[in-house]
Amino acid sequence: MLGSGGFIVYDEDQCIVRNTWNFTRFYHHESCGQCSPCREGTGWMEKVLHRLEYGHGKQEDIDLLWDIQAKIEGNTICPLGDAAAWPVASAIRHFREEFEWHVKEPKLSQQRNYGRVSEKTFEPVTA
Repeated sequence: MLGSGGFIVYDEDQCIVRNTWNFTRFYHHESCGQCSPCREGTGWMEKVLHRLEYGHGKQEDIDLLWDIQAKIEGNTICPLGDAAAWPVASAIRHFREEFEWHVKEPKLSQQRNYGRVSEKTFEPVTA
């Protein structure tokens, strides 16, 4: 689940951490701030995902994200809190190894997307 009422299809070359951070930035920006779980949780998730994406994450950040999203879901007045928590939960549930790769390979994660891309250098095809 990547939000409320929509879905996005990615190919295998896209960075799940980067896209999850982008979703979280949106929901943090859209939060009205009335509910503490949403106001504080979306901002906190955005900061943690930023750390992971830019090579400063720690292994425990992944579990921290899981805990934060769990405390947001079902604890807000409007559905924005749930919609903010679901993409994070789904990304960790299905792509935890990519989050771990960002922690283990911070420099490499800055140079390319997730480690599924071949190590070979591809030459451009000329016609």
